Amino acid sequence: MSKVDEVRPMLLTRRRGQPDSGASKPSRNWWLFAIKLLASAGLIAWILLGANLSEVGAALRDVDLRWIGLAMLLQCFGAAIISRRWQGLLAVQDVRPPWLYLFRSTIVSSFFRQFLPSIIGGDVIRSHDAWRAGASLSLALMSLLLDRLLGLLALALLALLAMLSVSEVTERLPALQLWLICAFAGLAAILSLVVLPRRRTGGGAARLPGFLPDKLRRKLGDIGKAMTIYRGKSAALWRGLALSLLLQVNVVTFYWALSQALGLPLSYGSFFAIAPIAIFVMMIPISINGIGVREAIFLFLLAQWGIGSAEALALAWLEYGTFLAFGLLGGIVYALRRY
Repeated sequence: MSKVDEVRPMLLTRRRGQPDSGASKPSRNWWLFAIKLLASAGLIAWILLGANLSEVGAALRDVDLRWIGLAMLLQCFGAAIISRRWQGLLAVQDVRPPWLYLFRSTIVSSFFRQFLPSIIGGDVIRSHDAWRAGASLSLALMSLLLDRLLGLLALALLALLAMLSVSEVTERLPALQLWLICAFAGLAAILSLVVLPRRRTGGGAARLPGFLPDKLRRKLGDIGKAMTIYRGKSAALWRGLALSLLLQVNVVTFYWALSQALGLPLSYGSFFAIAPIAIFVMMIPISINGIGVREAIFLFLLAQWGIGSAEALALAWLEYGTFLAFGLLGGIVYALRRY
C-alpha cells in the first residue's frame, strides 16, 4: 500500500459526512475573523487620522520602478529557496517531488496567503501538494512545521548578529538584544524537540496517562509519532538552516530594495534589525494579513532612524502592494496548472 493510499481513506471519511466534533468551529472562526477585522480597521483609522496622505502619495508616485522590479525578482528567488529547503525536508522519507513542482506550489500558496484572511491558507495548499507527491499526512505537515521553524530561527539569528556587528542597530534599539536572545533560545528549544535523537521514541498513545479520554490519547499519540520523523536527521537540519539563512538575507535585501525605490536614507545593515522585527510583529494573529499592524510597526521602527511618517507609510504600502502583485502571479499559476 502506498503512502497516498494510506491517507486517502481518512479524507474520504471526512467527505462522507461522518460526525465531526468540530462542527462549531465555523462560527468560532467567524468571530475570530470579525475581531481581526475590527483590529485592522481600528489601527488603519488611527494611523490615517494622523497621516498626511498627500505626502504619502507623493512618495509613492516618485518610486524608482527598477528597484521594484528587483524586489519582485527577489520574491521569486525567495520562493525558489523555500522550494529547495522543502524538497530536502521531504527527502528524509524518500519523497522526492521535482523542484519545479514544489516551486509552483510555493508560488500558488502566496496567492492563498494574500487573499485569504489567514496565512494557514497557503500552508493547506502546500501540505496538499506534498500529499499528492507521495508524502504521508504526518510528513506533509511536519515538513511545513520544520520549514517555518528553520525560517524563524534564521531570522532571529541574523537579527542577533546585526545587533552584535552593526553599532547603528545597537544604538537605535538598545533593548532588542535581550528580546532576540529569548526568541532565538525559544525557537532553538522547540526545534530540538523535533530533531534531536532520543533513546526511547516508541510507545505512542500507550505511554500517555490512562485518565485521558481515548480520543485525546490517540490524537496525542499521532502527534508524538509525527514528531519522530526528523529525529536524528542532522544533515537535513543543517542544510535547511543554511538555506534559511540565505532566504533571510534575501528578505533583508528585499526590504532594502523597497527603501531604495523610495529613496530613503537607510543603510543595508539597518534592515537586518528592521526586517526581522517587522516580520515577527506582523505574524502576531491580531489582524487580517497584518493590515494595520504593518503600518504601525513601520511607523515605529523607521522613526528610530529619523524617517518621517509619510515615508514609513509609503514603505509599508509598497511592501504590501508587492506582496499582492506576487500573490496575483501565484493566482495565475494556480489557474494554469493542470493537477
